[in-house]
Formats: sequence, structure tokens, C-alpha cells
Amino acid sequence: MTAPFILYGNVNSQPATRVALFFRLAGIPFQYRHIDLRAGQQKSPEYQAINRFGRVPTLVHGDHSISESSVILTYLAEQTGQFGGRDEAERLRLAEWLSWLADVLLPVQRVRAVRKFNGDANALPWLDGAAASGLKLFDQHLAGHSFVQSERLTIADLFAFPWIDLLNESGIEEKDYPNVKAWADRVRAQPGYLPQYELVPQADAEC
Repeated sequence: MTAPFILYGNVNSQPATRVALFFRLAGIPFQYRHIDLRAGQQKSPEYQAINRFGRVPTLVHGDHSISESSVILTYLAEQTGQFGGRDEAERLRLAEWLSWLADVLLPVQRVRAVRKFNGDANALPWLDGAAASGLKLFDQHLAGHSFVQSERLTIADLFAFPWIDLLNESGIEEKDYPNVKAWADRVRAQPGYLPQYELVPQADAEC
């Protein structure tokens, strides 16, 4: 039987990794469609027909075609009953966390993009400072907390985790943020966890 969820992504995309990680940890099979970003496939008319922003990831489920990883994670939590809020109040808290994490941790992704993909090195001093500031805030929050929102894994953790899983590619030492490291190790210990470069293949596949 063909899996009802189709994920379009790329192995280098941390936003796509979030969605693949959701499926892996939830034990839900999915169809994977590789998008060749270097060749510009994300800008093709065929792809933009399902994602008007021309980037990955995209989730196709029935008549729905959904972009932006935070929205996809929220949708999947609602559809599957996994990793989401248990009531309206917690769902609102998770929405807040997704917005906050996107704000404070985005510089970590930007630093990785510059260092790994030969971006504008002139931006590194500012980006390094912003990444350190965001990680300090995240580390402070995680003091005394097993996971971001509560004592259980939620989509807030899955949203933040890919940035932390590849901190080495950002030129950042995970050990400098002990609470972040302890949290990341708890995520890595979850059944079904795979590191980013093993989460999705580099070709279309049934996962």
C-alpha cells in the first residue's frame, strides 16, 4: 500500500529534515521525492505548481499541498495525533515556540550556509555573534527541562533539532552549550532517530 504522505525535499535541507524526522520518530511511512536544488528543480513550473515559494520542503497529502516546515509539522501533529499539543492551550504554546525558535536559532542555519556552501564570509562576524546569542538563550531555557515545551518530545523539538544536529557545520562547539547538548542527546536517543544525511535518500524512494 502506498504511503499517503509525500515529502519533497533535499538531503542538505534542514527544514526538510524536520519533516523526515517527524515521520521516522513517529514510525509513519512516507513517499520521498528528491528535489535537485543545485540544478534549480525547485524553480521549475512543475514544482512551483505545488510550492509557490519554490523551495523545500513540500508535503502533499490528499488534496493538500503544504509548504514551510513549521506549518507542515503542525499539520502532521494534528493529522497523526503525535508530538502535538494535548489541548488548545498547549497547541498555542507550541505555536509560540515555533515562532521563537525560528527567530533566535535562524542565525545558526545562516552560519552553516555560509561555511558549508561558500556564502558571503563578510557576514560571518555578525552571524557568529547572533548564533551565539540565540544559542545562549536556548541553553538558558533548557536548564531543568527535558524538552522544549514539556517533559515529552513535541514538534518544537523537531523544529529546532536539525540546526543543533549539525552545529559542527556551523563552526560551533556543541559542548559550549551544555543544556543544549544534553537535550540534543535526548532527541538522538529516541527510537527511529537517524542523523540528517541518513534521514532521506538522494533519489525518489519509499521510506
